[in-house]
Amino acid sequence: MQLYVGCSLTKASEKFKASVEQLKDAIRAEGHEVFDFVGLVNGTPKDVYEWDIGHCVKNCDALIAICDEPSIGLGYEICEAVRLGKPVLAVAHEDTRVTRLVHGAADVEPNITFASYRELIADVPPLVDTLLAKKAR
Repeated sequence: MQLYVGCSLTKASEKFKASVEQLKDAIRAEGHEVFDFVGLVNGTPKDVYEWDIGHCVKNCDALIAICDEPSIGLGYEICEAVRLGKPVLAVAHEDTRVTRLVHGAADVEPNITFASYRELIADVPPLVDTLLAKKAR
């Protein structure tokens, strides 16, 4: 499966971004292909849009949205994934205050699942497998 892990980058700490990279590695170790984003320094804003939306969201089998940090870009990616009918797993640490809009979307949109986690690397890969098993049915 081709997965896209989206998250906040602009205001996120280096520690958070490193944990997201560790999660992507853990998901790859489960045998999935994980797209990488352009990031904060490579390319132009147009390049970022064309890669993240035009390639990653458009071509992924599912979006894993890490909602621990505020992000307009992640919100845009979630919305585009929903528009394209992609499964979305939105996750956040159990202590994170997540916008009610994300919780409401998970209640209304059949292809969005929201889950809290305690340990990103330990808890999220099994949630990904559960999401993909649902998609395969």
